[in-house]
Amino acid sequence: MADAGRLVLIADDDLGVRDALGFALRLEGFDVHAHRGGAELLADCDLPRAACVVLDDHMPLMDGFELLRLLRAGNSALPAIMLTNNATDGVRARAGEAGVQLLLEKPLLDTALVDSVLRLVEARRPQIGA
Repeated sequence: MADAGRLVLIADDDLGVRDALGFALRLEGFDVHAHRGGAELLADCDLPRAACVVLDDHMPLMDGFELLRLLRAGNSALPAIMLTNNATDGVRARAGEAGVQLLLEKPLLDTALVDSVLRLVEARRPQIGA
């Protein structure tokens, strides 16, 4: 069973991207479940305990926007990072309307993804003494 504060779910149809993202996040101490697509992510038994999802905007069968719509329809307020190859104004607008917290353009530079995940996860943690 994964620690709720340290579990990141990834949905990307590119094996190389999944492996690279998973490796970088594991180095930072995160538990990572990497999936080939939306249906696999939705079937993940640890989904309710996830701290964040990282979604590719273009995947076969179910793109990241449809996956996020289904997560939101299931009352999930899970923070979402969307990855795209082409961050046009239209993609940015669509991501904002879908409730994406961060839109990152591939190729990801340096520690952009890890830094983004850390920011989202820390923002969700209850503050001691608050």
